[in-house]
Amino acid sequence: MDDPLNLFPIGFIKSKFETNTPAEEMRAQPSHIILKPEFEPGLLGLESGTDLVVLFCFHRVQPEEIALQLHPRHNPDNPLRGVFATRSQFRPNRIGVTVARVEQIEGNVLRVSGLDAQDGAPVLDLKPYQPYFDADTSSQQFAVRQVASLAEARAAIDLIDTEVIRLLGHRAEYVRQVVNFKRTPEEVRAPARYAEVMRRRRELAEANGLNPDVIEEMYKLLVESFIQEEMKILRERGDGRRE
Repeated sequence: MDDPLNLFPIGFIKSKFETNTPAEEMRAQPSHIILKPEFEPGLLGLESGTDLVVLFCFHRVQPEEIALQLHPRHNPDNPLRGVFATRSQFRPNRIGVTVARVEQIEGNVLRVSGLDAQDGAPVLDLKPYQPYFDADTSSQQFAVRQVASLAEARAAIDLIDTEVIRLLGHRAEYVRQVVNFKRTPEEVRAPARYAEVMRRRRELAEANGLNPDVIEEMYKLLVESFIQEEMKILRERGDGRRE
């Protein structure tokens, strides 16, 4: 057995939950992270709206409850799995990790949402969530990072463009399915739906620091292309029925 590591809490969780509760239910309720006063300076630069990786201890888990193999969620219908293939709290070091959203900061107290830690759980560390480090490996490659050369920047752009075009291909496949639920050209145009799509795309553009007029023009070209494809499918389907 290796020598134990010495960890100490930097604070604790204040939550309405004191017993085992489904994570979905816990994450739907706000909770507080209360740091020890001496660690408050470590919050410098942290802002409301930040996603935060919270490391904490499952302090109510007893040593005899820890198991290296278990049925997830204690449901015998779930196949037996190794603890390291689950999110179970019954882990050798009882460490929990959850991404929560910082809603408000007041001194050494953080009000957060999306946390599934029980009341009194010791907090071990806090880190800002960074997609480049914390997201799944597929998403990591598309996260914006600081590049060291023009070639690296261009390679990143090419990678993103490849993914954008792949996703547009997926969008086209859904368009081809959508047309199965339409019967007339009037249904294809759907002006109310068109206006709503453009409104939401403009909002997304602004939220991401883009010119909404440019994005709307891009989407007009894209949507018109898909409309023409839908019209073609409808015409071919109509010709086939007349035969």
